[in-house]
Amino acid sequence: GRPHYSITRDQLLFLKSCGFTVSQMADILNVSLNTVKRRLRHFGLSRSYSEMSDSALDDTIRDLVARNDQLGPEAVRAQLGASGIRVQRSRVRESMRRVNPTAAALRAMSQTLHRRRYHVAGPNSLWHLDGNHKLIRWRIVIHGGIDGYSRLIVCLRASNNNRSSTVMESFVNAVSKYGVPSRIRTDHGGENNSVCLMMNIFRGPERGSALRGRSTHNQRIERLWGDLWRGLTNVYYDIFSFLESEGIVDIDNEMDLWALHYVYLPRINRDLDAFVRQWNNHSFRTERHQSPTQIFVRGCLEQQGRPTTEPQAAPASGVTVPQVHFTLDPANMEQLAAQINPLGGPRTQLGLDILQDVLTFLRAVTLQT
Repeated sequence: GRPHYSITRDQLLFLKSCGFTVSQMADILNVSLNTVKRRLRHFGLSRSYSEMSDSALDDTIRDLVARNDQLGPEAVRAQLGASGIRVQRSRVRESMRRVNPTAAALRAMSQTLHRRRYHVAGPNSLWHLDGNHKLIRWRIVIHGGIDGYSRLIVCLRASNNNRSSTVMESFVNAVSKYGVPSRIRTDHGGENNSVCLMMNIFRGPERGSALRGRSTHNQRIERLWGDLWRGLTNVYYDIFSFLESEGIVDIDNEMDLWALHYVYLPRINRDLDAFVRQWNNHSFRTERHQSPTQIFVRGCLEQQGRPTTEPQAAPASGVTVPQVHFTLDPANMEQLAAQINPLGGPRTQLGLDILQDVLTFLRAVTLQT
């Protein structure tokens, strides 16, 4: 009779959660398309697209792009998927043309970038780590890491410092999720010293475990920073510039910067988490419409670690973020936390009212002392 294949519900659930198509599942499991379809039906896991109307889809997408019309169709489709809404690629493109035809036309006219060929042996062969300084004027740094093979974002976090311990914390959190990479690539900034030391201890110092060079040669992470600017950081750059121009925030005033960090660091990190979900689940046309998550998972299933690139010499670099010299005593801090939630209010208000409330609270406290 027909051969019996041992395909479990957990296997199919995992592959389904990664967004693999039925055809891709069959290829990964090395069985026929019909076998996967039968098992999906047997376990009640048959895949289907959302049946929401065009008008409902338009409203949902309009809300997603309200703050940032630079988001493209794949980014929007990934955000919909992260919210549990599975929609065909063609429907998303058509909806975005209806919602914002001008932005759609500009995207269509923009030239396609021809990028250098790039090769990494497999998942976790090489991670690229770097700091993004687009918001450095307001003493905010975003530290990130990306898997060179799959382009999976392994860590992305905003903080008010550029210390080695901060970079190390993000790296350890990434390792706990995805495992220890064979090698990392960073620049020569001192904030990377602890991570490089850990890699040399864990993987060995004589094999290029920590490659240090110019960030301009860190191709994968540089591409990420460009997409992050278009997808997120441009919004906060404009907000902070507006706050300065209106005299609401003075960057030479330590209390103002403290308030800015209190309100916006949680909001930036919330949006960075959403950006990571969107990025890791959006498909690349050049990778047969596979997402970074799918490329990473498939690579892990098919391959083991292999040798990667050689070290490249480069000059030292580093960025120091001055500490904000303002503190609240525990009693006032507790009162502020009880009165004002930095993540409160509708997103369309961009936290402006909350920042005003925090500044009013702090000025009242300083007048009492």
